[in-house]
Amino acid sequence: MKKRNLLNNAGLAWLAGALLNAYGQLVLLTSRIRVCVDPATAQVLGGRRQPVIFALWHCHVFFMPMLRLHTRQPVSVLLSAHRDAQIVGVAARMRGVDLVAGSSTRGGARAFLQLLQLLRQGQHVCITPDGPRGPAREVKPGAVHLAQRSGCALVPMGLAVTRGRRLRSWDRTLLPLPFGRVVITLGAPLLVAEGDDLAASARQLGAVLEGSSREASRLVRPARLAVRF
Repeated sequence: MKKRNLLNNAGLAWLAGALLNAYGQLVLLTSRIRVCVDPATAQVLGGRRQPVIFALWHCHVFFMPMLRLHTRQPVSVLLSAHRDAQIVGVAARMRGVDLVAGSSTRGGARAFLQLLQLLRQGQHVCITPDGPRGPAREVKPGAVHLAQRSGCALVPMGLAVTRGRRLRSWDRTLLPLPFGRVVITLGAPLLVAEGDDLAASARQLGAVLEGSSREASRLVRPARLAVRF
């Protein structure tokens, strides 16, 4: 069956999402997962419990539910409103992740306001700041604009695995394989003050995201093969 027909069939899309969720559970049960948190971020998440904006590259979307397990608090994830995201959305909901539908090309303004309201209510949110309209790992200004408007810190999330495969998608999505090691890094919080240049802040966010992934790659060693980005 063609992919378009699959996405147009709600029942089949749900089944595909359920299978993806089951695979995610298999990875969780068979993998050694290590989460390394910057001390400043740990203070924000633990002591003062301030809401933050988690940021990760789009190729790491499979790992978003792990944020929910680590924080033990609700995390709302911005997910594309495009039909291609339906299967991922089904799997994410099954893992207790709240979703906000929208992207830079569809429903973006509405999603921005929803995320802003959630942050003001004290709930964490998660954004992939790159998108299909442009090169992968090129940060768009939406995430830094949200940080500026809300006053909440951006927390860069980096990932590395010892066993994984790349999908043939625009972002080369990283799919972890069972029985491997996973390292997740939550870097130092990044604040965007009122009046800061959004383009410069977006470049800074891209740099710290790359740094977080490099740190994850370093920590996942001495395993012989590490896959990052």
